Amino acid sequence: MQRFTLFASMLAALVVIGAPAHAQDRPAQGRAQAPSPAQAPAAEAPVFPPAPSAAVAESMQRREERGIDIEELLAQVSASTGKEFLVDPRVRARVFGVPEIENPTYADLLSILRMHGYMAVEIQGRVNIVPDALARQMPGRLLQRDDDSVPDDEWVTRIITVPNAAQLVPILRPLMPQPAHLAATFQEENGEPVSKLVLVDTYANVRRMTEIINTLSR
Repeated sequence: MQRFTLFASMLAALVVIGAPAHAQDRPAQGRAQAPSPAQAPAAEAPVFPPAPSAAVAESMQRREERGIDIEELLAQVSASTGKEFLVDPRVRARVFGVPEIENPTYADLLSILRMHGYMAVEIQGRVNIVPDALARQMPGRLLQRDDDSVPDDEWVTRIITVPNAAQLVPILRPLMPQPAHLAATFQEENGEPVSKLVLVDTYANVRRMTEIINTLSR
């Protein structure tokens, strides 16, 4: 009887000791379990722009090889015209033509410079190549009448006498590029009031603006 009682007491102690360890193996109720590495969502892969196709890449490479630097273009024009050039350090461009430009003239050079935001003006026998933002400050030619020998893309200045100069400024200025200049002035000549327009632009656009002014002033 004593042996049975001792065995029962030892069995009860083992049950009490094993219960907490068994409870620790179970997750607490109401507490979220961290996902296992297998269940964790995969990180999104970065999205890159698609690489150009072989045909597009080849076309871009051919175009790059076909173009020439503006320094090379100036050297060609200098060799054919005898002009000397002084180049502003800000002037950088890669020139393309279809078909390729061969034996470019000075007029061709002026057109190319205009397309790239540059201009040319001759000072003391040398042609200065500068950004066209300086067009208003550069001493370009003053043309009061048309001259077929002047290239269309050369920057020039013209002064036009009109009776309504100030009224024409808001009409004409949007028709001119940003580097161009247009201003109205009013003064007296021989006791009579006279208003004038001052234009600084490429020769082709100066002719165009002159035609518009003459039409509006009739």
